[in-house]
Amino acid sequence: MQVFFDTEFTTIEEGGFRTLISIGCVASDGREFYAELTDTWHRANCSEFVVATVLPLLQGGEYRMDEAELATRLQGWIEGLTENKVILRTDSPRADWQWVELLFTLFGCWPKNLRRKCGTIYFNHDFQINRYIEGLEVYWKLNGARRHHALVDAKSLLFARNYAIERRA
Repeated sequence: MQVFFDTEFTTIEEGGFRTLISIGCVASDGREFYAELTDTWHRANCSEFVVATVLPLLQGGEYRMDEAELATRLQGWIEGLTENKVILRTDSPRADWQWVELLFTLFGCWPKNLRRKCGTIYFNHDFQINRYIEGLEVYWKLNGARRHHALVDAKSLLFARNYAIERRA
């Protein structure tokens, strides 16, 4: 089972102090997980870009939880997907994977079926890479107002990946 995921954090600037704000995951079969953290970040620590672009998209309510609850809920969600191996895939493993690794390691709840290495989104042929890029453009034409929402961004990755590998007549 493949799960495409994205995170939002307090700054995108290299060397800046980053903390996790939200995470969104979508399984290849369409099941979704989304959470916003309440205890890891403060508005004052966010870059101007994050304040202007990411924070207005936060949903609040049932999605708000502390880091310990996120670790437990995400573990349960991943383990509930399948008994087979789950691979988390992202277009930015350097930025996104560290949060997943830290979360499960810190709270000692690594899902029993989760591979301990981040999967990337890759293709064997240049035409698939081009189709992937085209798929992202198609997705964002339809959903651009929510770009930089972790779950919507995760959905864009799955959409573009499927767009890239679909057989064309």
